[in-house]
Amino acid sequence: MRNFFKLSLSYWLAVFAGLGLWSREWEIVRLGAVKQEEDLFGIFAFCVFCAITLVVFIEIKSWKVVSNEALALVGVPYLVCLFFISQLTEFRSPSWDYEQYESAFRATVDGTNPYLGNRYLYPPVFADMMAFVYRIGLRVFPLLNIGKSEWIFVFYIHQSALLFFLLLSYFLSLVFAKQIGLKDLQRVILVSAVYLFNVPILRTISYNQVNFYILASILLVLILLQKHPFIAGMFATLGGLIKLYPFVLSIPMFWIKKWQALTGMLIAFLVIIFFQTDFFRDFELWKQFYDFYRSFPIEQESMLFRNSSPMSFLRSTFTFLGLPDNLFSIAFTLVTLVVLIWFSIRFYQREKADIPQDALPMDLEYFRIIGHLLDFSVISLLIAPSAWVHHYVIAIPLTIWAVAMRGKDAPIQTVISFVLVFTLPVFNIYPFSYLRLVGIILLLILISPRNIKKTILS
Repeated sequence: MRNFFKLSLSYWLAVFAGLGLWSREWEIVRLGAVKQEEDLFGIFAFCVFCAITLVVFIEIKSWKVVSNEALALVGVPYLVCLFFISQLTEFRSPSWDYEQYESAFRATVDGTNPYLGNRYLYPPVFADMMAFVYRIGLRVFPLLNIGKSEWIFVFYIHQSALLFFLLLSYFLSLVFAKQIGLKDLQRVILVSAVYLFNVPILRTISYNQVNFYILASILLVLILLQKHPFIAGMFATLGGLIKLYPFVLSIPMFWIKKWQALTGMLIAFLVIIFFQTDFFRDFELWKQFYDFYRSFPIEQESMLFRNSSPMSFLRSTFTFLGLPDNLFSIAFTLVTLVVLIWFSIRFYQREKADIPQDALPMDLEYFRIIGHLLDFSVISLLIAPSAWVHHYVIAIPLTIWAVAMRGKDAPIQTVISFVLVFTLPVFNIYPFSYLRLVGIILLLILISPRNIKKTILS
């Protein structure tokens, strides 16, 4: 925990040190183009590199005995961090997705509707947060004598936060892997491989997407729910107010009677909304969000092959086979019901599974909690209208669990699932562009209660 706070503090000091260096006319900072975004992110990368390297150096210097395994446990995560710093630096230009975000941020600042004329799909809290960052920029830029638009500052903080939550998710994944019984070297190798050979992560970085916030939220719930349920519920709400997916974790929490977690979710929601709506006096943004969501153009998105949701697969299949459109809604409703029934059966089997405590590397209750949460952490990929490639980062905890539980007795199936979900290139060829959906289903089959029980008892 102490190292985490050191790294976090060092990271954000480096973020603002980079902004300070970018604003100076010093000879040691030779800008390729005067104070442009590419120079800013180059300086950012240097500052974050120095900060992380210093923390790692201090950590190694404090050791009394240095071993090859200890160096690997520190060195591999260090290299992973440097890799993602370099990736963010390479994707330093705003994407089309970010332009939709910024359009919503600008509308929020101007007091107009952020859900008109753009593709901003999220609750108002995120736009309000970034509007607040913009107002900070209005003070910071004149203070540093930066003659540029404050929206550069918003993009800079947005990217810095995404990288921070990506690295946070990586370290939380290491903690999660430890809690489910993986040994130190195993978990570092596994988690690092999952993060490095991961097309959805690269797509999230290149599109400046917000999925790392959601991934961190899910991981924190997985890690904290058993011993700190109230805090876990708060983190579920923090993620859900950025993107709605984490709210679905309330369903298994309700089933297993985690009332403290649900209370934490509710209190965090009320507190945040209290301040975000000016003490419950202004719900206009939420009304606009509701109106937008109610009229969301589902048909438009589900026609694209890169949207690998079941709805998209069904619509494409109906189009290719020339099936009548009036049957489409019925077919999708049936698919959704099948998924919900399947998950309900899995929940029942997991609760009734008679597994000896000494056969598990963790507490039996925690074993069941993880299974319930992981099912619902990816349910959006099976029933939501949209499941783009970058959404699949939320399947990282599911994959770590699958490898830990089934990697030894079903290595081929596990590797195939991993390849389909994470390393498969992006292409638009029906029906092969839906192989990521197949990969998620295979992962869920691998970790079904019956399969895991059979593996544990064999």
